[in-house]
Amino acid sequence: MNASDATINILIVDDEPEFADTVAEILEREDGRFDSKKATNAEEGLEILDTHRIDCVVSDYGMVGTNGLEFLETVHDIHGEIPFVLLTGEGDEAVASEAISKGVTDYVRKRGDKDQYSLLASRLADAVEKRRAHVALRRRKQELEHLNERFYSFVRHSPDIITILEADGTIQYNSPAIEHILGYEQDEPVGEKAFEYVHPDDRERIEAEFDRLREIEDEARESFEMRLRRADGSWIWVESIASNRVEAGSNGFLMNSREISDRKAREGELEAKTERLDEFASIVSHDLQTPITVADARLEMAMEECDSEHLSSIGNALDRMEEIIGATLTLAREGRVVDETEPVALAAAAERWWETTGHDDATLRVEADGLTVAADRERLRRVMENLFANAVEHGGSDVTVRLGKLESAPGVYIADDGAGLPPNMSAEIFEPGQSMSPDGTGFGLAIVKEIVEAHDWEIETAESESGGARFEITGVEFV
Repeated sequence: MNASDATINILIVDDEPEFADTVAEILEREDGRFDSKKATNAEEGLEILDTHRIDCVVSDYGMVGTNGLEFLETVHDIHGEIPFVLLTGEGDEAVASEAISKGVTDYVRKRGDKDQYSLLASRLADAVEKRRAHVALRRRKQELEHLNERFYSFVRHSPDIITILEADGTIQYNSPAIEHILGYEQDEPVGEKAFEYVHPDDRERIEAEFDRLREIEDEARESFEMRLRRADGSWIWVESIASNRVEAGSNGFLMNSREISDRKAREGELEAKTERLDEFASIVSHDLQTPITVADARLEMAMEECDSEHLSSIGNALDRMEEIIGATLTLAREGRVVDETEPVALAAAAERWWETTGHDDATLRVEADGLTVAADRERLRRVMENLFANAVEHGGSDVTVRLGKLESAPGVYIADDGAGLPPNMSAEIFEPGQSMSPDGTGFGLAIVKEIVEAHDWEIETAESESGGARFEITGVEFV
């Protein structure tokens, strides 16, 4: 309760100012919370009520013009059921009866007895506190009704299925979304066990998840994927988040389920793609590497038997083929989706990875202190090493490379002060076989792009502040 709530503002209306002053002084002495304002007639009292916060009214009955009962009616019509005490010098029971019928809080006869006004102070304080409690309760009730309305509106219009389960898995409630996702009428599965709708191959695992959630004493939630039976007998994949209802004083569950059939289909396609890439890598590594090995051996024997200017060119070509095969294998393998990540302290890791460039004259300036990214550490290492090597190769052995955090989006940049990227080549630079050097394989930046996209990130090129090359990786998750 703050100071303004603790203060009790009283309006005393009496056509005898001296009497009003006396009552105000007695009340304020009896209870330090009282703060009185005074008026000599009903009209003046209404003006005070319009311009000030008044918690209760003490009014004389027999005033000239508008009497106390008429004033009471007007106050309640305009300001609601504000506590109202009627003072009268008359002992007319008819007046008392009418006052009570019109909602007066108390009816007190004017006397010279100080104790009477001490009792009045107590009654006024009780009446104000009761009204404040009633107002607070009514406001809280309205807030709860508003929250309930918003909640049920959310449930009604949510694209996900909201399900309430008893502790044994019996369905108590399903939101309307069940109709368009599973094809059942909203109340059709109510009273049945939810696990009966789970695919037999998933059922044991899901029941174990709920058993574990049921044993947790504190509020907790679990996320899992499963297949559910539709009304037509088909099966769809859903992702569900179930929470125990400890906070609500229940031992049941609240579950939110959304369909992920399309996502599971994409995952299946990615798995198939991965299998094809593995098959491709196997062919490259075995079927191509074998004849190259034979060619290397034959070339070595030929060089021992004869001296020809063409033999060294053949050796260079074979070495080039091995480099391309190695890069192709890497490209095939790194294109897989990243399933697991770990926190990687970027600054410390970059300093270690920079050492692989092997150029003592080149400089790395890390402007990403304190940054930790969620990534596959080894594949992120390949990204950084390839970009560092690219900067040194094309920027010169004394190039300065900067690694920092982007300000425009969640991500990082790697920039150098070299000669920059060739004009009109920003789109093609990540394509396999595209190289800015006659000695390069053209796979380095293609591998970078594959790894970046496997993390669900994006990479783009730009010009650095010094006119060199700048690579920006966005979509990075910082932890």
